[in-house]
Formats: sequence, structure tokens, C-alpha cells
Amino acid sequence: MTKKEESMDRERFANLLDAYGADFRRWPAQMRAEAAVFAAQDAEAAALVAEAHRFDAVLDSARDDNPVSHDLAARILAGAPRAQRPAFDRRALLALAACAVFGVVIGYGGGMLAPAPAEDDSYFSMAFEAPSAFEDEG
Repeated sequence: MTKKEESMDRERFANLLDAYGADFRRWPAQMRAEAAVFAAQDAEAAALVAEAHRFDAVLDSARDDNPVSHDLAARILAGAPRAQRPAFDRRALLALAACAVFGVVIGYGGGMLAPAPAEDDSYFSMAFEAPSAFEDEG
């Protein structure tokens, strides 16, 4: 850390005050003493601490120490709208089936519609036909 990062200035003090509140006991241990000295020596910092104390008091008064009412939670959940499952759509199923049939017909029948090749298919026959040694000679 550089010397500038270690020293307390008003901007850094205000940021830390926003983060940790007016009670210096909640601050990180290495910053407590420096913050207390800075607040005692700087009038604007002292005013910021006073304002933060007021804000902390408002936050503390807003705390609800009452336990959660399970009865209230059950009534809220009972009154909540239920998610509806989408209805079964026959049209979507028929469209999917039609696409599947159409794909099979085009895939299988498309080869029959293709023009016959002009060149000899001997290389194809040699690749996929059994060699003459395996042919039945009977």
C-alpha cells in the first residue's frame, strides 16, 4: 500500500462510514483508531458521524423482532395463483408427426428422384461389395 492509501481523508472516511456505519466497533480493526482520531479532529467528519448515527437509529427502529407468523404465510400461499400447466395441443403433435413423415419421405425418396450418374460407379462398387474371394462359388 502506498502512503496515500493508508492515510484517512474525508472521502475515504465517508465511504467507510457508508459501508460500516457510525459504530466504529463494526469497522475493520486496523481502521478503528484512525477513524476515531479523524472524526475527532475534522468537524465535517464529526457531522458525518452524527448523521450516520441518526441513520443507524432509523435502521435499528425498523427492525422487526416479531417472529414470522406461519399462519399468515400459509394464508398468503393459499391465496397465491397456481401455475397452470399448458393444455395438450393436438395440432402441435400433428405438425411434428407431419414433419417427421415428410423428412423420411424426402430423405428416402429423394435418392430415387436424383438423376443417374453419367460416370462409372466402379469405385463405389469396389468399396461396398464383397471381394470375389468371399463370394459363394456354388
